[in-house]
Amino acid sequence: MPDFIGTQNGQLSLPGIGTLGPLLLLSLLTSTFGFSVGPEAPMVIAGALVGSAFSHRLFGAEDHASARTLAYAGAAGALTTFIGMPLAGALFVLEITRASASLSAAAPTALAPAAAASCASFLVAKALFAPASAIGGHFVYAPVGAALGGRAMAAIALGAGVGGALVARVFLTLVQTYKRPMWPAVAADPKTDSKWACGPKTRHVLVKTTVGLAVGALSTFFPQTLFWGEGSLQHMLDAQATPLSAVWPGLSPQLTRRALVNPSQPFGTPLAAAKVGVAKLTAIALACAGGFPGGIIFPLFFAAAALAHGLSAVVPATLMPVVVMALMASTQASVTRTPLATVFMLGLSAAYSAHLSVLLPPVIIASYVGVWASQLLSTDTFFPYEAK
Repeated sequence: MPDFIGTQNGQLSLPGIGTLGPLLLLSLLTSTFGFSVGPEAPMVIAGALVGSAFSHRLFGAEDHASARTLAYAGAAGALTTFIGMPLAGALFVLEITRASASLSAAAPTALAPAAAASCASFLVAKALFAPASAIGGHFVYAPVGAALGGRAMAAIALGAGVGGALVARVFLTLVQTYKRPMWPAVAADPKTDSKWACGPKTRHVLVKTTVGLAVGALSTFFPQTLFWGEGSLQHMLDAQATPLSAVWPGLSPQLTRRALVNPSQPFGTPLAAAKVGVAKLTAIALACAGGFPGGIIFPLFFAAAALAHGLSAVVPATLMPVVVMALMASTQASVTRTPLATVFMLGLSAAYSAHLSVLLPPVIIASYVGVWASQLLSTDTFFPYEAK
């Protein structure tokens, strides 16, 4: 996704407008049929295309600087409309286009327009299209049962930071491992100019069919892996105290009767939570390796929350909310290299009852520690970035 606002020979590099319709359609089908990737990434690309097209109308096709700035603004507005978090969308698109976890080099000129677009889209979405809906996040975290001391905060922030980097490394390894047999690097035939022995279209059909069957089989035993996780995140934040049938899309117990970890009851053991977390990471990796378009923000939040509950045997219950949010932040930031936007997303999506003044300091530290630790572990990144 970072290449969607890249440059080639000084010009703005965006996917062709002709690919947008099929991309959005495939993303809709992917999300609808339960894959663990969300529609936010295609929405960002669509917003960038609209922004650049608007720039061409205003300033002409040769003004690449303006096109780049308005592409960021369009992407920020589209993402904010989808996730409902002002400014978080602007920060996300400016961070994700740079591998170093800092803002894009275009930030001096693009940040203000992106922030304006993000705020405007939030105002329009809430004031005009949902005037009666309550403002604020809805994800409920258990109260922090005791004062969080400096030593406990440091231990959680550093531990979750390194832990999130390790989870990210495992996730990236899974994606690369699954990709190799799916898309083998075969030398092109000079006569047919075909990269694949069976033909590229046939391979795409075979790969996507196989991945679909694998995801379906996995969800039979771990129905918690279905869908991208935003609607069902509360189910994981409170360790399944909120049953899966009570959150979107509301899977009934009849559809989850073969589950190895009962989604209608709280986790019985830390191992059960860890199994769900690993299964979710596997489902995300399969969808990404198979080339299904979609975002991984909430899927990674969901997987990390489950893995955090796998530590309940060694973490006091009073501190679990801090560990859960910190590991969610570190994991997502380590994969996407968006620590600042991740903190905004978690803070703005939390319900008013969350103790954010206690939760956010270790979450901020964990986000950046996770990114720095992941960079030390490997130079590989989930997204392709242009060499600078």
